[in-house]
Amino acid sequence: MSKNTGGRKIQTEFGELIKTKRKQKKLTQEELSELAGITDVYLRDLERGNYTATWVICLRICTALDIDLRDIQKKYIVPEISEIQEMMKNRSYNKTRC
Repeated sequence: MSKNTGGRKIQTEFGELIKTKRKQKKLTQEELSELAGITDVYLRDLERGNYTATWVICLRICTALDIDLRDIQKKYIVPEISEIQEMMKNRSYNKTRC
């Protein structure tokens, strides 16, 4: 997986998660954006996967939607880092064999 592809996948899936949780809580985009301190236009773009939220915005949105950040970490970040570590290990292994 390339760095950009992985990041884009996380953006898209995180956006879908935000939208799903927001609808479960019966919040409009305007209401959630007000709670998170962002514009509704920015929230729409996050939900579509067009942008990556900053750490602070991610914290605010997750707090407003009662999303446990450890779940986000386990689902998105840990697998991506594990994959990168494996690629690095394989690259080091291949260098030592040459």
